[in-house]
Amino acid sequence: MKTIRALLIFLASMHVVTGIHAQEAKERVVSELVPLQADYDLKSKAQVLQPYENAVSELNAKYLASLENSRASAQKTGKLDEALAYKAEIEAVVTTKSVPSTDDANTQGGLKKLRSAYRAAVGKLSQDRDRRLQPLKDAYSKVLEPLLARLTKEGRFEDAQIVKTKQDQLKPLPAGPLKIVGKWNITQSNNVKAEWSFNKDYTYNYWKETGNFSYKGGKYLLVHTWDWEIKLTDDNTLDGVCTRGEVGVKIHGERIR
Repeated sequence: MKTIRALLIFLASMHVVTGIHAQEAKERVVSELVPLQADYDLKSKAQVLQPYENAVSELNAKYLASLENSRASAQKTGKLDEALAYKAEIEAVVTTKSVPSTDDANTQGGLKKLRSAYRAAVGKLSQDRDRRLQPLKDAYSKVLEPLLARLTKEGRFEDAQIVKTKQDQLKPLPAGPLKIVGKWNITQSNNVKAEWSFNKDYTYNYWKETGNFSYKGGKYLLVHTWDWEIKLTDDNTLDGVCTRGEVGVKIHGERIR
């Protein structure tokens, strides 16, 4: 009995140690990477991200002004449904700081036009942001090369892998159909949220499932338990709808960067 009890205590202690090691691995930080990352963050914010955020804020202000003008006009002409739709949009934008990524069957025609113009403008701002950010990413990646080589030579393989992963994240997005490759936070209109991964071999993963996707006419066709038709809104957002399964369920995705 004493032997069995001692064995159980040993196994329990091993479980605790393993859990600690797993937590340490999850929170592992490469000290040499910290100042390099801080320098990159400072430059990218000052040169690209802050100007982008300012431009989006200015665009939001213009959008709200257009909504208010449209609301006032609808009110003046006695169009209740339109006035209420513009009022609701104003309140939603003020609260969430964003514009819905898709329209539904009940969206007023005038509001659809304003949203479409807004989305197009945001898309251009996002593309310009990414274009201006890439040279900074390239420069940061080059700075990481000697660090990656040194860590490898010193046998610090886990740290080297962290640096290598960072380098991979700094690469420009693939061109053409593979532009979707990467990890995405997905939100479905039925309130289901998940992380999806799109791979270069034209497969995608969600939960523990794997499906396939193809590209045709600017749209991605996903095939698995449910089928989806999705489209990149810009480099970092996507929208789509379920075409088989719970037909009509919509999804919105934000790229994990």
